[in-house]
Formats: sequence, structure tokens, C-alpha cells
Amino acid sequence: MDPKIKKQVLRTFTYGLYAISCADEGEVNIFTANWLTQASFDPPLVAVSIENVSKSLPMILHSRIFTINVLRSGGRELAGKLGKSALQQPDKLAGIGFEVGANGCPILHEALAWVACEIRHTVEAGDSTLVVGEVVDVGMQGEGQPLTMAEAGFKHAG
Repeated sequence: MDPKIKKQVLRTFTYGLYAISCADEGEVNIFTANWLTQASFDPPLVAVSIENVSKSLPMILHSRIFTINVLRSGGRELAGKLGKSALQQPDKLAGIGFEVGANGCPILHEALAWVACEIRHTVEAGDSTLVVGEVVDVGMQGEGQPLTMAEAGFKHAG
């Protein structure tokens, strides 16, 4: 398989750009994710792929909760800031407005919508872990369109 063609083909997949928040033992974090999808209507399930080397994965696996913040169109700068490694930049949330939701995870003030989840399943997936969460609460925070990878101009494909 030609690695350049593989990368080109995988980049044709369309993705949204989301901010996944988590909380564990009094600590919070928020990271940018694009490998996310609805997986079931009944019960309502979503799946997100999280890098194994991230700060957030152990927090989510321990607490069994996370919240998906749907970023607004035009939110490229926020997505970029949240996309930085919390292990390398532990103060990356400084100056970012959020409130703690009912499940303890941050809800971004700038989010278009949010989805609170509880883990139902996890699956090892190469350099990442696929986390399937049941939707336990939702909220809309305004009007507008969601941010996409295409709009942001970010490129992510193996």
C-alpha cells in the first residue's frame, strides 16, 4: 500500500471537531477530538477514539464519564488550544470559559451544544482506545453550525 495515497484517501473522510471534557478526583481536562460518531439510537450511544498516551484517557477510564462539547463554526483557535497536550502544557485551560456540568465535566461557554456521557464499553484500537458512552444528558447553547475539520484546516490521518 502506498503510504501517501493511504493518507490522501483517509483525509477524504468528513469529520466534525469536538472538545471532549473529563473530570476525575477534582481534576478536569478538555481535549480536541475528531474521531467521534453516534453509534446507536436505543440506547443513545456515541463513540470517540482517544489516544492511549493522552492525559485524559486514564481520567475517563477511572471516572467512567465524559462530555462532548460541540465546537461552533469559527472556533478554530479554541480547537487548536485545546488540541495541545495537557501533559506538555498543563495550563492550557487558562482563560477558557467553562462551567462544570451535572456529571462533573466541563461545559465550554463557547460550545454550540454538549452531550454528557457515561462509559458503557471500551475497545483497544491500535494507538487509541475506542470509548462508547451512553448519552445521559444534553444541552443546546445557541444557534449556528458546528466546526468541521475541513473548516479548521486541520489534517489528521494515519
